[in-house]
Amino acid sequence: MFWRPTIGILAVLLAGCSKAPLTPALLINHNGKEYFVQKRTSLIRNNGGDVTGSVCVFRDMTEHRIREQELLRSSKLESVGLLAGGIAHDFNNVLTAIVGNLSLIRDHPGLPAEINARLGQLEKAAYNARNLTQQLLTFAKGGSPIKQTASIVEVVRESAEFALRGSNLRPEFNFPPDLGAVEIDTGQIGQVIQNLVINSMQATPQGGVLEISAEKRHLPPNNKSSLPPGNYIQVKIKDKGCGIKPEDLPRIFDPYFTTRKKSSGLGLATAYSIMKRHEGAITAQSELGSGTTFYLLLPASENRIPPSPPPPEPSRSTAQKGKRILAMDDEPAIRALLSAILTHFGYTVATVPDGAEAIRIYQQAMQNGERFDAVIMDLTIPGGMGGKEAIRQLCQIDPDVVGIVSSGYSNDPVLADFRTFGFAARVEKPYRIQDLEKTLVTLFTRTT
Repeated sequence: MFWRPTIGILAVLLAGCSKAPLTPALLINHNGKEYFVQKRTSLIRNNGGDVTGSVCVFRDMTEHRIREQELLRSSKLESVGLLAGGIAHDFNNVLTAIVGNLSLIRDHPGLPAEINARLGQLEKAAYNARNLTQQLLTFAKGGSPIKQTASIVEVVRESAEFALRGSNLRPEFNFPPDLGAVEIDTGQIGQVIQNLVINSMQATPQGGVLEISAEKRHLPPNNKSSLPPGNYIQVKIKDKGCGIKPEDLPRIFDPYFTTRKKSSGLGLATAYSIMKRHEGAITAQSELGSGTTFYLLLPASENRIPPSPPPPEPSRSTAQKGKRILAMDDEPAIRALLSAILTHFGYTVATVPDGAEAIRIYQQAMQNGERFDAVIMDLTIPGGMGGKEAIRQLCQIDPDVVGIVSSGYSNDPVLADFRTFGFAARVEKPYRIQDLEKTLVTLFTRTT
């Protein structure tokens, strides 16, 4: 006879019961749903000490177990981040030298078209390697999204269409008109969408339709999502692919877990990490052979989405007239690159290896009446003064100092809120000369 127990806590007070320790167990209800419980069995004895029966008490631990798994997954991501963040930072410095020099060569007038095209392919390949470092940097401890009020509809649509370009999987969007805004790092959330879409593409090689929708959600207190109560926007991405094995589903967000030969195992782990840093959540439901559905929850914003007309492109000559720039970086190759790029654009350049030297050179220039118009500062200087402390001291020396923070840690909190720390602009490594030029021209035009 098969007994299907009822979930709950049975308060049984019987004289003569001998208590046993709690032990874990798995129970299945009549609908096939699994519950993780703690079980305690007590024996019932008569006055003579003989066992006449037993009583089992079950305590439902399903939600507690889910929360434990969330904490364990977060701990894994943090541990991986300590290693991955350092590797990605060093790799970004190498990429900066490669990408910057390639783009500098391509900007040389009179370059043969065939050579320019091949250099362009090299530059694109090197710059695409940045995507891998960005995924690694997502795990880095302490990173913060650079948030802004944005339309989740625009981010989802643009990211999905970009990822699906050239594939035989067609998106089918369903967005209500009054969805509202969210406070997000558009680049990071775009990366989440692209990673999920790519996962669906790999699961549906035969093509078809990818259903992408969004809706408002209100989470009450004590909800099962482990998120605080409040208003949220839920994005749903549903494919009809091969699905995920039940035994694999709990592990899909773990770093480096993958069931595909050509996958790094970082895509879904990156998505999970980004959503956690946005005070949101990502979950998945899947049935083998029928497809997979991913759910994203992001806190809704009360702010209105600001209009964003593109700024007019200032002319190169406007920014270059008599401008002097001090560049600080601990890597000799990057200092040489910055000197070459800035000189190529017509600036007068001085380079230094750390913050202490930058302060000394800046003070000396002020005393000589040759004040620097801008200072490009690397944020992290191993064994020396970095940009954060250096700009603080420079602001005391010269309240009008124009600081530009540069870092391979693109999700560093200083980059997320650079103006609070005294900087006027930021550039992320690796950068092409066009990126650096645009930052400088826009900055000088604004301050002229």
